Amino acid sequence: MRGRSLIPLLFLLAVLLCLTACGGNGPSPDPPNDPEETEAPALRGWEPKTVVTAGACAYTLIRPENADPDELAAAQAIYGALKDNYGVRIPFETDFVKPGADPNTVNGTEILVGLTNRDFVTAGIRDLLGPNCFAIANAGERILLLGSTPALTKLAAEVFIRDALNGSDYILNDEENIMIYEVEPTYQNITFHNPVCPSGADPWVIRDPDTGKLYYCYSGGNGVCVNEIADLAHITAEGGTKVYTAPEGTMYSKEYWAPELHKLNGRWYIYVAADDGDNYHHRMYVLECTGEIPTDKFKMVGKLTDESDKWAIDGTVAEIGGELYFVWSGWEGDENVAQNLYIAHMKSPTEIDSPRTMISRPEFIWEKLGGRPTINEGPVALSKDGAVHILYSASGSWSDFYNLGKLTWRGGDPLDAANWTKSKTSVFEKTASCFGPGHCSFTTADDGTTWIVYHGNLVSGSGWGGRSVWTQPISWDGDEPVLGSPVSPKDELTLPVASYDADHIEPVNGIPHD
Repeated sequence: MRGRSLIPLLFLLAVLLCLTACGGNGPSPDPPNDPEETEAPALRGWEPKTVVTAGACAYTLIRPENADPDELAAAQAIYGALKDNYGVRIPFETDFVKPGADPNTVNGTEILVGLTNRDFVTAGIRDLLGPNCFAIANAGERILLLGSTPALTKLAAEVFIRDALNGSDYILNDEENIMIYEVEPTYQNITFHNPVCPSGADPWVIRDPDTGKLYYCYSGGNGVCVNEIADLAHITAEGGTKVYTAPEGTMYSKEYWAPELHKLNGRWYIYVAADDGDNYHHRMYVLECTGEIPTDKFKMVGKLTDESDKWAIDGTVAEIGGELYFVWSGWEGDENVAQNLYIAHMKSPTEIDSPRTMISRPEFIWEKLGGRPTINEGPVALSKDGAVHILYSASGSWSDFYNLGKLTWRGGDPLDAANWTKSKTSVFEKTASCFGPGHCSFTTADDGTTWIVYHGNLVSGSGWGGRSVWTQPISWDGDEPVLGSPVSPKDELTLPVASYDADHIEPVNGIPHD
């Protein structure tokens, strides 16, 4: 910004739109003119404007109404820099506007921090950001600081303070400017031992694809809880939020089992089994978040079932071939004889629009240990390079023999059971120090490696009452996951945790950084 020759944002967006429109299939476009000759008309006549000087700043500082803690910290840092370096205290507000008001026109002199509702500025720049990137930009007199994650928005604020709000006059030289930086993460290795949580069953951990934050979703008796966790070595219910409490007197008032948290089409959903206190009435239900983050409250959408409406638990969502499918454990009839795995197509995150297809039933010896009923349950999808794997739990959950099996899809109609291949043996089973490992979820560490989160028992024969939460990395053989064996509590595990700092940034739009 000050003292730099920046790329006009309008020119950059125009180039992107041109590339999109051309698509590479039509005739070659004319060679571009010299950028000096193609400057957007809106930029002509713009005079440099002093935005901040000693004792003077006419700006309002804006953060999202539901700001992430890192976004809030970024805004607070800017407020502090203006006060300390220039002796000014500017208004510090959220992006809330009165109903009917247009947030894009409410005020032209704003410093926007994070994902505010000033869409004409925020959305266009957000779409330019890749992973591990942040932008410092202005559109007219509005200034925007935005990262691809809230943590990177915080870093954007630190760089902005270092380079612009350092006590000298801050001047906008152009009407539309953008600086995009890429950040190289540095990693600190945390060491830990399993189990990471002394009590817990059916653990579900998910990383928000937009913010990178990790969330642990678990049953809250007659409802569901969600906890934001620091990393995989600290999976805990401590400090968690009960995001949904069931009303009394319904078919879904009790026995909330194995909730799963998913982000689909930008919205958060929880899929969970519930009943009225009678296990024979267990069905799958879907909850929808009423806010933007998964620790906000959820509302009941309703039962999620195919036309058979049979007993169902442990539902999960799998994206296969660009479509959503629901996979769950259920009974073929109305008696508790065996739990099979079923799949159906989803019209939306809250609705099934096809009959169910059975894709697995307990058939091998390793799937039928522990006694009756025989069990296939706890399905979860894991994908790589176009292959979709369904990892599931087999044998009695009350026994030491609880283990994981695998189904694999590599093409064809997912609703055709012939297109699913089952592993001939268990892919994850008990050891001398971990009993009954099963009902897993998969997520990633900060460095992108894949980790499994599962429950297991430290003591043989402890059944449902002794389950604790364990985690460890897995490896890949091409598109095949290799789970290995449960890591002994005596063995130390190493978890890479990312951090970001201003000493490891590079501009990515051709502008030198001084």
